[in-house]
Amino acid sequence: MLGVLRQSPSVHVFREKYGDIFTVQAVGMRSTYVTSAAAISAIYRNSKSFVFQPVRLEASAKMFDMPRSIVYDNDYMRETLYPLHHRLLASSNVVPMVDALIMHTVDGVKELSSKITENQWSTTLEEFGHRTIFRAISASMCGPRFPAEKAYDPFAAFDDCLPLLAAGAPALFVQKGIRARNQLIDMFEEYLGTPGWEEGASELITAIVDGARNESQPPWTDRELATAINSDFWAANGNMSWGFFWCINLMLHEPQGLAPLYEEIDAARDSWLKAHPSADLSGDSWTELAEFLNNASLPLITSVVSETLRVSLSSFSVRAVVEDGVTINGYPQFEFGKGDLLLCQIRSVHLDQEHYGPDAAAFKPDRFLDSGSVMQGGARRPFIPWGGGVSQCDGRHFASKGCKFAFALFLLNFDITLDPAYEAPSSGSALLDTSRIGAGILHSTKPTHILVSKRK
Repeated sequence: MLGVLRQSPSVHVFREKYGDIFTVQAVGMRSTYVTSAAAISAIYRNSKSFVFQPVRLEASAKMFDMPRSIVYDNDYMRETLYPLHHRLLASSNVVPMVDALIMHTVDGVKELSSKITENQWSTTLEEFGHRTIFRAISASMCGPRFPAEKAYDPFAAFDDCLPLLAAGAPALFVQKGIRARNQLIDMFEEYLGTPGWEEGASELITAIVDGARNESQPPWTDRELATAINSDFWAANGNMSWGFFWCINLMLHEPQGLAPLYEEIDAARDSWLKAHPSADLSGDSWTELAEFLNNASLPLITSVVSETLRVSLSSFSVRAVVEDGVTINGYPQFEFGKGDLLLCQIRSVHLDQEHYGPDAAAFKPDRFLDSGSVMQGGARRPFIPWGGGVSQCDGRHFASKGCKFAFALFLLNFDITLDPAYEAPSSGSALLDTSRIGAGILHSTKPTHILVSKRK
């Protein structure tokens, strides 16, 4: 089913030529690209005819190598694990995992600070930011004992290959990704057999393990569990770490760089310390930092996170048609049959000039400030970075809060500028690897060289 998810670089061209909805016939399967906000919204509202679960199950097997024994032959994942997953990642329940991310990001910030032995440190944003937040996310999910540093390179190789795995590419093209995926699964399997692994791990991971071991009939093996944990691990690290990366990267290429954000975070800190004279925001008390971050007014930083998601996200929200003779509300001229796939292209919505104006493709840090998210007439601009309907990303609360708070922590502690010794494009958007589409946040085409110093 997912073999049709190979991205065509001409989707926008096709839209101009064929309209909001167009169908492609390939390898005996009919797939329909949906590129307008109205049509996508109508699909989300009809969850009986346009179904997500078959797509989710096949992705589990095809992309993450979850065995048929737990995907199709055992109803524990469908009937128990999915609802558990949704509940544990709800906004009201995700606070401990967000707090853990703050704690581990503070640890990462301290480690980075120790590397700045002179006035400035010349490094790359990938090494400085992406690797650090990867380790913090990993620890907040799996606990501090998980060897995140060892997992970084195989994860990067697997993540690079994921669109090809989703597209059903021939084995020759995915061998490196499969080897890396197996390395990660091996690591998780070994980790689950380590005494005390659950110390500091999130309730999300411990509950998945406890349930699959003790409630599923038959119980899952540690190997089966490792494949499931790897899928959640990718969902967080494959998206939040790159979202964090682009928040910094895109702002660095703005005329004022990070200066407007430093002004905002400094004002928020000063206001907090004035109201809480005994507060310690130095980093020695991560709990006080967490309290500050959860209560601080940071509208520009929040806008930057949203705008970063808008321009850097390139996901398909996929639905399977489960009955014949189905139409999309408002588009009666298109009729679909059982087995058809609808690929809702979120990026087309986010870059639509009808909704975001002639500068829709540009990164504007303040786009989501005040009334910027509202069009003339009062309607909100369509913004669906987490998908919608029953497939709306369970991890959206962890990802959005975590990205914002980690970004704020870096702003509190580091002066970051582009390194003038290296040529840089006029816009950070020029670095987005738009060939990687359909699998979350885009990657970068080349390293971003930066100079870092400690903030006074």
